Amino acid sequence: MPASWRRFYLRQSLLLAASGLALALLFHFTRLDLWLADIWYDPQRQSWPARNAWWAAKLVHQWLRYVLIACALGCIARAWMRRHAADAAGWRVVALSALAVPLAVSVWKRLSSMHCPWDIDRFGGGAPYFDLLATAPAHVDLVGRCFPAGFVSTSGWLLAFALLRYPQDPRFSRRAGSAAVALSLFLGMVQQMRGAHFFSHVLWTLWLSWAVILVIHAATGAWRTPAAR
Repeated sequence: MPASWRRFYLRQSLLLAASGLALALLFHFTRLDLWLADIWYDPQRQSWPARNAWWAAKLVHQWLRYVLIACALGCIARAWMRRHAADAAGWRVVALSALAVPLAVSVWKRLSSMHCPWDIDRFGGGAPYFDLLATAPAHVDLVGRCFPAGFVSTSGWLLAFALLRYPQDPRFSRRAGSAAVALSLFLGMVQQMRGAHFFSHVLWTLWLSWAVILVIHAATGAWRTPAAR
C-alpha cells in the first residue's frame, strides 16, 4: 500500500476514534438529546404533531425511502456494468456500501437496548431514557432496539461517493460527501420531528456509515486503482 494511502487510513481512523469518543461523552454528560426532542413534542396534547403528518410519514419516511432503495439498486447495477472499467474499484465500494451500511446499522439496532423518543416516559411512553454509555435500568423489560437510526442508513451509504474519485477529483469528493451528510441530516431531522429518533442516533449512524465504507475501501483494495476522470 502506498504511503499516501496509509496516511489517509490512519487519519480517518484517528478521526473516527476522536469523533466517536466526543459523541459518546457529549450525549452522556449533557441532555442534548432530550432538549432537542422537547422542541418537537407537544406536552399539552402529549403527542408528536409530525408523527403521522402526511409529508413526514408518507412523503419522506416512505416514498423517499423507496427512491433511495431504488438508487442503491441502480448503483449496484452500475457497478456490475462498469466491472471492467477504470473506475470499477470505486463503483464496487459504492455497491458494497449500499448493502453493508444498512446491514451494519440493522445489526447494531438488534443489539441495542435504547428506546425511541416516543417510547420514553418524558414523552408519554413507559421507558426511561439512557445513553450509549449508561447501563439500562434493571426494571426495563422491553428492549428498545431504536439505536442507531435505520432510516438514515438508507442515505448513509451515499458517503461512499466521496471516495469514488478520490484523490483524483477532490472537489467531487467534497461535494459528494457534503451532499450525503446533508441528506442524512435532513432525514434524521424528520425522524426527530416524528419522535422516532434522537439526534445522537442520527450522528452515530453517520459515524458507523463512514467506518463501514472505509473498511470496504481498504479491504477491497480500491486504493490500487485510480478512478477514471
